[in-house]
Amino acid sequence: MVSWFWQKLDLFLAATVIALAGVAASQGHEVIVQYIQQLDARVDQARDHLTDVQTGLRYRVMGDTVRAELEAEAQGIFNTLKQKQDAVVGANALTRPVALARHRDKAILANTWHGFRPALPTTAGAALYAVIGMILGFIAYEAIKVPIMFIVREPRRRKFRRRG
Repeated sequence: MVSWFWQKLDLFLAATVIALAGVAASQGHEVIVQYIQQLDARVDQARDHLTDVQTGLRYRVMGDTVRAELEAEAQGIFNTLKQKQDAVVGANALTRPVALARHRDKAILANTWHGFRPALPTTAGAALYAVIGMILGFIAYEAIKVPIMFIVREPRRRKFRRRG
């Protein structure tokens, strides 16, 4: 009876960990989606600002040196954001978290995290993330359970036959 209880408890805990890992991974996909949305908006803002510096009346009345410095700064910001956007958006579903980690903009990522709205994504990418999260959750559960079971388990007693 006790063995049955521990088996059911083990099954329940494993299912819980696997489900939570899957949900967490699918939310990771949603974080990336919301980050890309904010990054797209920032790239558009940087492009508009660069165009304004290059063609805007307000900047034409400035001295050439000052305008050139402002244009170089605006061009640098736009190029940096565009490179980050291309790296993250151009990555496939499996490598996108790595691309985000390598090419993230800390301010945009902080804003994304601050304004994050959990969602139940239904895209193929989210399903892939959920399955990967479930597999990793299962591996983590088993990796934690096996040493604990080894410590808690009663040692086997060997039966020795007496020779007579």
